[in-house]
Formats: sequence, C-alpha cells, structure tokens
Amino acid sequence: LNVARSMLPVNSSLPDNVGKYSKRIDTALPGKHTKTIYDQLTSREASMLVQLRTGMSRLNDHLYRIKAAPSDRCACGQARETVDHFLFRCTKWVTQRKCMQDCSTTRMGNLSFFLGGKASSDKQNWTPDMRAVRATITFAISTGRLLANYS
Repeated sequence: LNVARSMLPVNSSLPDNVGKYSKRIDTALPGKHTKTIYDQLTSREASMLVQLRTGMSRLNDHLYRIKAAPSDRCACGQARETVDHFLFRCTKWVTQRKCMQDCSTTRMGNLSFFLGGKASSDKQNWTPDMRAVRATITFAISTGRLLANYS
C-alpha cells in the first residue's frame, strides 16, 4: 500500500470546493506557515484563531447559516456579524480593539495580515506577522464573543 501511495502524484493544493473562505484570507494555503503559527499558541488561542480563519465561529453570520441563531445581525445593529465586522468595525468592541491598533494602524481592515494569512498583494518571501496574530487573538479573547459561555 505504501509503495502504491508513493507512486501517486503529490497534490499540494486544496480542492476548489474546500475552504473558500480560508483560501480568500490566506492564498498560501496549504502551507507550512500554518503549523508554525499554531505551534506557538495555546489550545484556547488556537481555538480563537481557527474560528476567525475559517469563518465557522460563534458569530451570528455563521450561526444563522447553520440555523442556530434567528438572525445574522450583530448586536450593535449596524451590519451582519461577520469576522470582518467583528474584528474591525463593530462599535461594541472599540476599547478591546486597541491592542490591534497598537500593532498596526495602516493595515487595519486587512484580514489576511491580522489572521496570519498571505494576501494576494504580499511578496513571495512573506511570513506571518505573529505580533498581529497575537493582537487579534488577545482582542477576540478580551471580548468573550467567541467563547462557549458568551451570552
């Protein structure tokens, strides 16, 4: 079986129908950089980052899609509660967002940068900015919004 498996062509890309959201955030998927990122995190931090990088989170946009919430609207009333809205625009979390703003004001709004992904505009020799990733995780934890016991 191992011999037969070794003779198969190596496919190092994800199928087109898998992970559309994640591939939009990180054009380098699949890549070794994801292991590097997650190896530096605790399980709680990794849980936060996985939710944000996959879009499968406790935010109303996802919960509504899986019929676990009555609406996709954010409690702030301004928009759908997407990862992008949660991280950069929701007025409920202005104070908690300071750690992300301290990390970078010029890249605020750049999901790829703050989630450790490679944007299509990044150079070939790009590496994830762990300071930005950690700031994003700190923000998410401080809001309590992605935790199981959030109400």
